[in-house]
Amino acid sequence: MDLELFRKLLHNLLNAEAIIYDNDNRTLTAFEASHCFQKALQPMFTADSLSYLLDSMDDTTFYEIVDKLDVCLFFFRFEKKVFLIAPYARTEYSDEKMQNILIENKMPASYAISLKLYYTALPLLVTYQIQRIVTACMVSFDPRFPEYTYRKLLGFQEEPKEPKTYRQKSIDYSDVYQRYRLENRLLKLIEKGEVESIIKAYEELQDQPASLIGLFLSPAYQSPLSILRALARKAAEQSGLSIITIDQITQKSVQRLSGADSIRKQTQYCYEMLIELTAAVRDHLVNTNGYSPAVVTVVEYLSLNYTQNISMDALCRISDYSSSHLARIFKQETGRTITQYIADLRCRQAAEMLRETRLPVQEISSYVGYTDNNYFVKVFKKVTGKTPSEYRVFK
Repeated sequence: MDLELFRKLLHNLLNAEAIIYDNDNRTLTAFEASHCFQKALQPMFTADSLSYLLDSMDDTTFYEIVDKLDVCLFFFRFEKKVFLIAPYARTEYSDEKMQNILIENKMPASYAISLKLYYTALPLLVTYQIQRIVTACMVSFDPRFPEYTYRKLLGFQEEPKEPKTYRQKSIDYSDVYQRYRLENRLLKLIEKGEVESIIKAYEELQDQPASLIGLFLSPAYQSPLSILRALARKAAEQSGLSIITIDQITQKSVQRLSGADSIRKQTQYCYEMLIELTAAVRDHLVNTNGYSPAVVTVVEYLSLNYTQNISMDALCRISDYSSSHLARIFKQETGRTITQYIADLRCRQAAEMLRETRLPVQEISSYVGYTDNNYFVKVFKKVTGKTPSEYRVFK
């Protein structure tokens, strides 16, 4: 029996990664490295946990892991091989839901962007859909296969003995930046009409995973709506809007479109993406009007990392300026010092949470980057003119 064909069939029908596990822990290690966003939130997505589960599984049971993020993994045994289908999401991304998850697990706001990029890249699937397709494929390959039961695994529930706070020194967005570099290269070749160059690049880079070949074969270029989304991304990028912000918006659209069951919904989702992207460009242009390229770069960096302890050395590296010169032109162009700018970003986020949620002030303080709640209250009052409690009552 051709089990590799069986795996490819599952992959194509479900639009999700399908993996054959043959008792080689390197497969599970690679899975963890690629798909486990954070061990504390996804303890069952680690190689050790998966190895334990797969070794003790029943031969005629469908298993589904559901982690704290509501990200899932479906696995089963067929013809003495274990198949994993993962990761996938069951519901659309929700900022409020993920914000609450981060707060509950004492993780700062700097995780929010990378978490959103991780989650919205997942296909939307439901359990009965997976079971139906897997069962149909099994019947096609072996009409005598036994009836399977279903079991849901909600994750390990052990609580740590002491509260643990997770801090992220730096977030790796290299995949996003690499994809945009490749798209820019492709657009330049098309813009110049260099057909031969595109063909040559296609032929030369077939064996390289991070190359133009990946763009040619990507599902992102296989429908008119996807082409529109790609062009919208490029237009937004030309405005100077952060590509991380652009990817948050457009990747969420990819996930929603994958779950749309009608042309009307597809059109609506695409329209909403264009509006959200245009609004983000407008805000960016207003907020960076008159800024030099170096200051725009620093502002973008601060907006992505404002909950972290940002060193002046890091800002000097990305702006290519000395600390004294950067401090002077930043104050000159923005009207605020870098410290004041960071405080404004943190307090703006805190103010929104005070308006929109009933979370305790101390949790909001930690989430936006202040470990000392009393200091947060002092800074918030200086920025807004009110203490957090006064602000919440007033609003």
